[in-house]
Amino acid sequence: MSREKDRPGPQRVGSILEGVLDQLGLARRMNERDLLADWPKIVGEAAALHVRAVDLRDGELILEADHAAWRQELTLLAPTIIGKFNALHGADTVRSLRFARGPERRHWDDTTG
Repeated sequence: MSREKDRPGPQRVGSILEGVLDQLGLARRMNERDLLADWPKIVGEAAALHVRAVDLRDGELILEADHAAWRQELTLLAPTIIGKFNALHGADTVRSLRFARGPERRHWDDTTG
C-alpha cells in the first residue's frame, strides 16, 4: 500500500491550533480569558466601568475595583454574579470572587493618571 493513504488531508489552521493549545495545557486558560470578556455582560456596563475581572484561578474570579464602595457592592452581589457566570459557562466555573490588592485606580477610562 501507498503511504499517501496514511497521511491526513489538509487541515484547518484553527483546528491545528486548538490541538496544540490543548496539548500544552493552554486551552483551559484561553477559555478563562473568554469568560473575563463576559464581565460587562454579567454585571452591567455601570459596574464594569468601576470593577473589572482580571483573572480566573481555580474557580476564583479575581477582580479589581476603583473604589471601596464598588468592592462592597459586588461582594453583596457575589452569589448572583457567580450564578450568572456558571449559567453561561458551566457549573462550578466560578466558585468565588476575590478582590486583588493593589493601588486603587480612579476610573478605568481615565488615562491621565
